[in-house]
Amino acid sequence: MNDVSITLPMAVPGKEYIIQSIKKGAAVADTFRGYGIFPGAKITLLFNSPAKNPSAYEVMGAVLALRKEDSNNIYISPAIVK
Repeated sequence: MNDVSITLPMAVPGKEYIIQSIKKGAAVADTFRGYGIFPGAKITLLFNSPAKNPSAYEVMGAVLALRKEDSNNIYISPAIVK
């Protein structure tokens, strides 16, 4: 994890991020990998539900809804635009 990592629920809608790490021991880590959520993958917050739980994210061209208690285990940093 680098110095500018934040947890996924802190993402700004429409901005692309790079997944830095997944909290060790997270019960859903294997499920995340099955959805393409792993370190180095790009992820974008599309929108939050009115209560911000769940939120919709785009990963590898798919749209996924993640609960806040699960997404708190994912650390991200802003993607560098070239």
